[in-house]
Amino acid sequence: MSLNDRWIGSELSVVERELACNEKYANIGFVQYDTKDGKYFYLHPSPFLKTCKKEIYHTESSPPPEHQFVEVDILDEKTLVFDKYADNWVKLKEINNWKLFDPAPLVQRRKLLDFREIIEYFTYPFKGEAEEVNEIAGCSSLFVFSSPPIRENMGGIKSAIYGKLYQWDLFRKPLGIIPPEFRKVKSEYYYYISKIERDFTKSKGEMNLAILKPEKTISDIPIVIGNVSKKDISRDYLDVLKIESNIITAHMLDSLLLVPKPNKTVEDMMYQAIYDLREECYSAGQRPYIQNIGDAIPKLASAYARLKSSHEIKSEDVRYVIDLWFSMRRKAEKLQSYPMKVSHMYELTTEGRQVYFKCYDTFGADSKISINEALKATMLDPIEFKLQLDSLIEKGYCIQTGNYIRLLEPYKKTTNS
Repeated sequence: MSLNDRWIGSELSVVERELACNEKYANIGFVQYDTKDGKYFYLHPSPFLKTCKKEIYHTESSPPPEHQFVEVDILDEKTLVFDKYADNWVKLKEINNWKLFDPAPLVQRRKLLDFREIIEYFTYPFKGEAEEVNEIAGCSSLFVFSSPPIRENMGGIKSAIYGKLYQWDLFRKPLGIIPPEFRKVKSEYYYYISKIERDFTKSKGEMNLAILKPEKTISDIPIVIGNVSKKDISRDYLDVLKIESNIITAHMLDSLLLVPKPNKTVEDMMYQAIYDLREECYSAGQRPYIQNIGDAIPKLASAYARLKSSHEIKSEDVRYVIDLWFSMRRKAEKLQSYPMKVSHMYELTTEGRQVYFKCYDTFGADSKISINEALKATMLDPIEFKLQLDSLIEKGYCIQTGNYIRLLEPYKKTTNS
């Protein structure tokens, strides 16, 4: 939904609704200059919603800063009429003072949906093990709620996605809650979701990237979606999801106004987490993506605090994103550690890959494996195991001789002559 198409109360963020409709906040808003010197300016309900009031503010003294929330004191006001029928008019409000206004207390008000319900929303396209689906939904939530800049660097969450094309399409579905205005590079909050990597010259604001199997993008977190499939959804449930999506967009717009900060204890906790993350990256095996080590945990924790409508990063936020990162990191590392290229892996079905990996972990490649032992290792139904074994044989990753199988390396071995 476009930001300009919102008019139902639930589609407006709390800040927008209060500043637009509550007389208590009549002279509070987000500053947009009408003139270069800022002497004439508008007050909007938020950066994402222009005022519908026919009024403009004026000051003869120092103007308030543009693109900030302020509260102004009114000295005088008058109506200017520009035609004889009084159809074209504007109310001019003269101010004699202003002060910055913090919208955070409004953002933190109770929402229509709890943050856990928002994470659950992102599970709707996926069928698979509950833990797997919830981790993907958690990563999607962090991506949508973004991160403010950390230590002067650009904000945003950069994600490396790993899965087949149909799984990539499933991943993108709930991201439709992101307003189309945020898909433009000039937006303060920019989202790029694509199979194609590209270079950006953007140097300020927040830039969120979700790239399918990137080669050069420095990512904050990998998101492995290779073990899920499509969930069947009824038409009635789709209608419910449509309503929820608009509410979540409003929640997102409120949260983007927050710049969560940790206290000293939590900041020290994040620094320790960076040491642990660095140790994990340098001591473990290869991975199919480039990891941002220094900023990933602070950015992910900040995004999670935003999701919870909190202006403070708490210890439980840090623990949540650490656990999520380590889980996804090890799934991504597993893709690289197997003797199969990432691109080759996704030629197989989800279940076919699981059979290959389970057997490879247990028996290795180029070894004689009893079918009964392989069946025990995979813990699959015998009929399902046979179907996936056939797919591995068809793709050239396995051979069968009688009651034994042998996993094949994906590359032809060369010998020195």
